[in-house]
Amino acid sequence: MTLDARERSTQDGSPVELYEFRRGNTAWRYTSAAQSQLHLGSEYMPLPMRRSSLERSAELGRSGLRVSMPRDAQVAAAFISAPPADVTLLTIYRRHRDDTETLAVWIGRVLNAEWRGSEVELNCEPSYTSLQRTGLRRMYQRTCTHVLYGTDCKVSAVAFRVSGSVSEVDGNDISVAAAASFSAGHFAGGYATWQSGLVTEKRMITAHDAEWLTLSAAPAGLFVGAPVMLYPGCDHSLATCATKFANTDNFGGFPFIPTKNPFGSNPIY
Repeated sequence: MTLDARERSTQDGSPVELYEFRRGNTAWRYTSAAQSQLHLGSEYMPLPMRRSSLERSAELGRSGLRVSMPRDAQVAAAFISAPPADVTLLTIYRRHRDDTETLAVWIGRVLNAEWRGSEVELNCEPSYTSLQRTGLRRMYQRTCTHVLYGTDCKVSAVAFRVSGSVSEVDGNDISVAAAASFSAGHFAGGYATWQSGLVTEKRMITAHDAEWLTLSAAPAGLFVGAPVMLYPGCDHSLATCATKFANTDNFGGFPFIPTKNPFGSNPIY
């Protein structure tokens, strides 16, 4: 009997769902069934789970999904202090017991988590909402419009990164001795990465002074003595592009825009 036939049947249906959470190269797989399930060579472990209903409406961007599970589920651990830097993707598959035909019924990402007693509720949005958002547009401006270390910038992140170890953690501030060798603000606007279990965590560096760096959010999984990678920031000016990265050939701004507006009120241009 096909999956569609069992879905329509009033007596032969016995549905179970498979939940695959993926963040970077790490995946967590759970199933609502009482026994573990195999799909495409991967094992889905049983976990008490429930979700909100799947809605089909004209406003697809608002058709979110909420998934509840025990608060100690591994996939939710990274959301305790702040959402992880990397996107957590979620794919929900549906099948019937004693049947291998499986269908993906929902694909999206996890936005945040809310702890409610012994459970954690993950707030998710469908993947096609990103298609409804306005993409980045290159502007006619003096500063560079490229993403630092991006494909248009072409600066090698590996070539400019600095490795070190954490000597102190104070809230969002961390102390890394290797950062003291650089002038104040050298890493501001850049980011720091470190390994937390099987996941690589990333935080933007908002300020830098001597060995102290201020991160954009609490550094989950970072401890004294842990190795960390620091990537310098950029203020997207031509001067910084030249002196800090020697990358003026790829500068994406227009630094020589005339300061006088020919369409202004002054009759003499």
